[in-house]
Amino acid sequence: MSQREEFEIRRKTEEKRMGLFGGTFNPIHLGHLRGAEEIRESFGLTEVVFVPAAIPPHKEMKGMIDASHRLEMVRLAISKNPCFTLSDIELTRSGKSYSIDTIRHFRRVHQGPLFFILGGDAFLEIETWREFRTLFSLCHFIVMARPESKGKGYFPEFP
Repeated sequence: MSQREEFEIRRKTEEKRMGLFGGTFNPIHLGHLRGAEEIRESFGLTEVVFVPAAIPPHKEMKGMIDASHRLEMVRLAISKNPCFTLSDIELTRSGKSYSIDTIRHFRRVHQGPLFFILGGDAFLEIETWREFRTLFSLCHFIVMARPESKGKGYFPEFP
């Protein structure tokens, strides 16, 4: 058996580790892409699914780019990375985009572990999210420190 065949067998039988990266992506930018790739590599994720929010419960819609345009921007931005995929689950569902509903959907369709990726600023507001305690039993959390959060007391700086 060749090395390539062994690799393919191992790849097919290994547990799929999926990252869910939700956000408004208004617009998507290099920080989103670079952060997602660094997280994918660091946590050994098989795939990172970008999930644009239709109606984010914690953000104002004023100045928000139309959802169909944000979806297309994300599609174009991730097209060169085979480990990045896109889900329109929150755009096709009516009403506000609650993370609990999205995570429950992916729990039903994905057998491996789920990792929910979010910024430190969003994590600080987690207690205001719908069914926030339940979220922790459905998936792992990966919290990103954003460069703009330095000095704002989100996370301590490490040497």
